[in-house]
Formats: sequence, C-alpha cells, structure tokens
Amino acid sequence: MEPDTEAAAEKPSGLVSIATNVDATEAVSSAEYRRLIWKLDVHILPPLFVLWFISLIDRVNIGTARIQGLEEDLGMDPLSNQFNIATVVVFIGLMLAEVPSNWLVKRFTPATVLCGECMILGIFTIAQGLLSNFAGLVAIRLVIGMLEAGLIPGSIFLLSAYYPRYELQWRVSMLHVGNALSNAVGGLLAYAVASIHSSNGWHGWRWIFVIEGTITIALTLLCWPFMNNWPATAKWLKPTEKAFLEDRIRADGIIGRMDVLNRRAVIRCLTDWKVYLSAFIIIGVISSVYSCTLFAPTIVSALKPGSSARKIQSLVIPIFVAASATTLACAYISDKLKHRAGVALAGCFIAVIGYIIILNQERVSVNARYGALYLIASGSFAALPAAWVLLLNNVSGSYKIAFAVGMEIGLGNGGGFVASFSFQSKAAPFYWTGFRTTFSLICMAMGLICLYSAGLWFENKQKRLGKRDYLLEEEGDNLGDAHPEFMYTY
Repeated sequence: MEPDTEAAAEKPSGLVSIATNVDATEAVSSAEYRRLIWKLDVHILPPLFVLWFISLIDRVNIGTARIQGLEEDLGMDPLSNQFNIATVVVFIGLMLAEVPSNWLVKRFTPATVLCGECMILGIFTIAQGLLSNFAGLVAIRLVIGMLEAGLIPGSIFLLSAYYPRYELQWRVSMLHVGNALSNAVGGLLAYAVASIHSSNGWHGWRWIFVIEGTITIALTLLCWPFMNNWPATAKWLKPTEKAFLEDRIRADGIIGRMDVLNRRAVIRCLTDWKVYLSAFIIIGVISSVYSCTLFAPTIVSALKPGSSARKIQSLVIPIFVAASATTLACAYISDKLKHRAGVALAGCFIAVIGYIIILNQERVSVNARYGALYLIASGSFAALPAAWVLLLNNVSGSYKIAFAVGMEIGLGNGGGFVASFSFQSKAAPFYWTGFRTTFSLICMAMGLICLYSAGLWFENKQKRLGKRDYLLEEEGDNLGDAHPEFMYTY
C-alpha cells in the first residue's frame, strides 16, 4: 500500500510520505517494528509522564491540605460547601479551556504550550500556599483549572500523530498512571511535611502547596528540552521510520483527512454523535476517579476517626498504587486484543463491585469498606483511558481529532462537578449521596459504552454495504472518520 500523500499532508504530525517500491508495512520485520515503538516510547513518554504526574498533584493536593488545617486557617466553615466550591471551580476552568488549548497545540508547538502551561501552573500552586482567605483560593483554583486544561487532550493529540491505532491505550494508560502515582507520591510528600513547624507559624498545608509548586517548576524546566513536537520535526526519527509509521497508522484503518476547516467540516465536527456520547461516558467514569483523587483522605479519615494526618496518608497511598497496577494490566490486555469497549466495561464492573460493598457499609466491617475503595479506584482508573481511546481510535483528520478529544475531555470533566459536590462534610461519615451518585453514573457509563459499540457496529455495516460512498461524491475526501473506507473499532 503506497502512502497517501494528500492524506499525509493534513496530519498534525507533519509526516511526509516517501515513495518506495516496497510497502513499508511489509518491509519492516516484527522485531524492527517493536524496536521502533520502543524508540518512540523512550523519546516521547518520559517528559509527558512527568508533566502528567506534577499536573494532577497540583490539582488534587487540596484534599490533603484539607486534613492539615486549610479550612481553619482560611476561615472556611467545615460544615458548609465552601471546600466543595474550591474543588469544583477547577473543573469550570478545565471545561472552558480544553478545546481552545488543543487549538493552541495545533497553532504553536506541543512543547511550548504544554510546558509553558505547567510552568505557570507551578507559580499559581505556590500562590495557594500564601493565601489568607477563601475568595483567593477560589480565584486561584479557577486559573489552575484553565492551565491544566490543555495537558491531557494535548498529549493524547500528540500521541495519535506518532503511534498506530492499537498501540495507543498502553501509552495513554502509562501517562494516566502518572496521575494515579501522583496521588500516592503526593500523599508521601504530605506525610513528610505534616510535621513541619516553621517559625512563621505556617501549618503543613501551606508547605504542601509551596513545595509541590516549586517541584512543578523545576521538573518542567528539566523536561522542556526533551519534549517532542510533531514527527516531521523529530530529528531522532529517520525519514524511512516516519514513512513507515504513517503507513502503519493507515494500515490499522486510520484514513480520512480533514485539513480544511470549511463549513461542512465544522458541521461534521459539531454534529458527531460519537463525541457527545463519549463525553457522557467520561462523565460517568471520571466522577468515580475524582471521588477518589479529591476525597480519598476525607473518606479514609471518616473510616478511621481520630487518626493523625500522617496515619490517614499512609492508608491512602496504597489505594493509588493498586489503581496504577490495574490500569496498566487492563491497557496491556486492550492493546493485545485490539479491543476497547470490553476493557472499559471490565474496569467499570470492578468499580461497581466496590460500590456494592460501600453501599452496604452499615452491614460490613470498616476493613471491608476500606477494601472497597481499592476496587472503586482500580476499576475507575482502568476504565478511563479505555474510554478516552475508544473515541480517539474512531476519529480521523487533524481538525477532527483536535476538536473531538478536546470536547470529550472538556465536557467529560463535568463529572468533576458531581464528585466535588457529592461528598460534602455534612454527609459524613457514610457519604450516602456521594457514593449513590457516583455508583449511578458509572452504571450509566456501562450502558452508554454498549450503546456506543452498537452505533459503531451499525456504521461499519453501512460502510461495508456502500451506503456512505455518496459522501465522497458530495463533499470530496475532507471527511475525517466519515470517509467510507474508515472502519470503526471497539
């Protein structure tokens, strides 16, 4: 199969086909292919992993700061919803800025946008440690949400330019594990600073923000020289390797360009049912993810009343270690089987088992309730990257990918609203509203994944019967994934 130079020209990767007499996908052996993928992993993943790691620490460290005196020092009423407001404004920023941030990544370079946002994020994180009132906390956390908005969709957009279709979930999950581990390491750091008693009277929660913000700036500066942009500028890739990657991506079924943003292309982006259905799936899953990342210390402290902040953190850390291991295991299985929906459903099912236990918490022991948190975190964290990639694998064309991923994650962050307001202090110690709400949403996600898969199956059937061929005649080939030869995967 000769590379389609016209389709290649629109790619954000900037890949340029190189005419060869031999199909590049056949000229490379299995061992050479694995070496090339490993080469991508070594160059692309480490800096992105670090950025994901430090980004989530800066978003969710407020949960740790809460149990170390944040509410008291800022004059917040612990029985009101002020803490919930401080957590939810982050998601307002995320939802507002996801799609615009992906436009910036396409307009400039991924390294400049992603690293620049993380640098400023570190500055605002430090500023949280210097606050003296609740209003300032809300304002700063809104900005933090806007600064973090571009990292996840921008990174996924970048990965899609390098990796073939069935290599993506493992890589996205590797980055997502950075999120899970950041909760564990953030907990370790909080454990270490909990005993700090400075001469200026600062409590440990201020040091959490100052130290983590400083680390964010330092690590971003360290990563910036190693960050990669689109493949056309990657000097560490040979021209033949770039051509092969393009051929392999097309061989996996990713064809269909969208390099002209005309009226029809905009309408096609805005009216794609897959984007909005995926967003609701993400809402269902991410509400459980954020219930763990934001409120795990609060929930564990309710399970172990009277425990010190250090003891609570020591119980929270293993939850996210288990979630990381489960996420990677599910990602490996998903890429190996070339299957997404089933893995996402399996993750949701694991979480559902945890919810069933926690919803019967008056009848089970405290240890069983604590164990249920492992199941909820592990299942939710494993399901999220599978749900992300379920859309990413089924869109094509640079403008379509930028819009779809940004919109999916932006709207999907609405699940953060649910988590932020569901676990209110007045609901302690059982948090019935929070657990019932997030349980209902993850059940909703399971149903929508089945509906999504049925929709993809139907569209594939229509394409195989030739019922979408008319689009080429009416609109040309600027169709993205609506191209008659693009086959959806699930």
